[in-house]
Amino acid sequence: MKNQLTVAVIGAGPSGLSMLKTLREDGFKVTLYERRSQVGGLWAYSDDPTVTTALRCTDMTTVANISKYTCGMTDFPMPEKYPHHLSQADFQEYMELYAKHYDMLKDIVFNASLKRVIRNDDDTKWLVEVTIDGKLQTLEYDKVAFCHGYQTKAKMPQFEGQEKFEGTLIHSQGYRRPEDFKDKKVVVVGVGSTAGDVIAELIPFAAKVYASHRRGFLVIKRWRNGSPTDLLSTRRRRQMAMALQSNFPNFSRFIADLGCRFLVRSNWGKLDPAWRVTPFPSPTISLPSTGENIIESFKDGTLTSLHGLKRFVGPRSIEFDDGTILDDIDAVISATGYEADFTVAPFVEQSRPANYDGPPIARLWMNLFPPKYADSICLLCYSGFGKNNGFSFSDVLSMAVSNIWRGVHPIPSREEMERKVDSQQEWVASKWRYSRTIDPSMVKQWEFQGFLHDAAGTGMENLGWGLKGWKFWFEDREMYNLMNNGVETAHAFRYFETGKRKAWPGAREAIIQANKAVKMFPIKEMK
Repeated sequence: MKNQLTVAVIGAGPSGLSMLKTLREDGFKVTLYERRSQVGGLWAYSDDPTVTTALRCTDMTTVANISKYTCGMTDFPMPEKYPHHLSQADFQEYMELYAKHYDMLKDIVFNASLKRVIRNDDDTKWLVEVTIDGKLQTLEYDKVAFCHGYQTKAKMPQFEGQEKFEGTLIHSQGYRRPEDFKDKKVVVVGVGSTAGDVIAELIPFAAKVYASHRRGFLVIKRWRNGSPTDLLSTRRRRQMAMALQSNFPNFSRFIADLGCRFLVRSNWGKLDPAWRVTPFPSPTISLPSTGENIIESFKDGTLTSLHGLKRFVGPRSIEFDDGTILDDIDAVISATGYEADFTVAPFVEQSRPANYDGPPIARLWMNLFPPKYADSICLLCYSGFGKNNGFSFSDVLSMAVSNIWRGVHPIPSREEMERKVDSQQEWVASKWRYSRTIDPSMVKQWEFQGFLHDAAGTGMENLGWGLKGWKFWFEDREMYNLMNNGVETAHAFRYFETGKRKAWPGAREAIIQANKAVKMFPIKEMK
């Protein structure tokens, strides 16, 4: 019997658990390493300030940006008991149920912190250096899947004069309890989704809360006209949008910007110019925020908008970009995002394309594979862009990786991959010249999703306008319409039998049930 190829998976969030399950089903011998003591990734709450975590479940804190109807794994439906938008505790429970249902815990090593992954001396295997229960070990594997997320390494700005400040200065990664800021005056730097969560918790406790930001921001509400906003997105609308992005990028950006300006006006009405919510970056180059409480707090006066933090000028004094100086600030919390941590993957090369003065860009084919080691390394820890739904898309990613590694889906030569990387970086450079607000890890969504669906063998071409699409429309009109125009559920990715991956027998019923469940909307009291 042929020896099983061994794979180390890093991280027990949704991507890591999906990777473990898929690779194991496809014949690999897999071990997953997780630095926490439980599954769930950032949804598994941790008191460790060096670990990114969703905040504990309270009336004011982190809930999912998307509804349960478009969330979840391809072959494990969301339990009906959960609320419309899951809390931190709900998500962690769901991940635990998923792991136990598919008997994954036996292949997971907890309290295991990755140090780095390097090649062995004869360039045949990977050496995984990991600290398990405080003891450093070096373990050998054929392949490694990095699934520890792109929200790992805090992006902490360095401010002029910060050594003068005697108050608290932390990144939001280290924030845990609003009680720690009781009766204090706090500046939160940033107005993204994380800033919204932190601000919502602080306002009832702090003496005063400020939001410091240099640009406008687009806020997408979780509810619109009594229905979860994400239900507006369908497979058909997504395909049409990607066709526009691919063939008419400027027109696509114009339409997206116009639509978002309409949503902002219809959701919030007239906005005070002093809040500087507009103009906001185009949603085609910058991910929107779900911090809807930020605008609500501007309106009721519990939050004050400030310009960008320029420098610290004293023990409690801060100057902002417009010249404003506040002399009584107790704490500054930087909700300034995260960046990929490639110190654990020193083999990843970086480069800068011509006419580009931004940060170095990782040379990863399809933002996933280093060209030299595409047959044994994947990094699902670089980019949050391009996925139709990061959570439900985990299975598509893992199925694609597994099919490539077991030879079911062909990949181009290393030389061709390098050319593709060069082309991708030139595209990023063109976006950078348009706006310095972009994230260099962004992808061409139409190319990224098309490649992954093809590699994974999801059969999504049966929902298109080609011959296969017309054939499916003729043979099963109900499912064709539900999957194209109904709830964009991950179960669709397991519906078709393509020979590249296992279809799920329960997919049809799960899709029908998901579409029945949303018939309760709109709900009048939800706006």
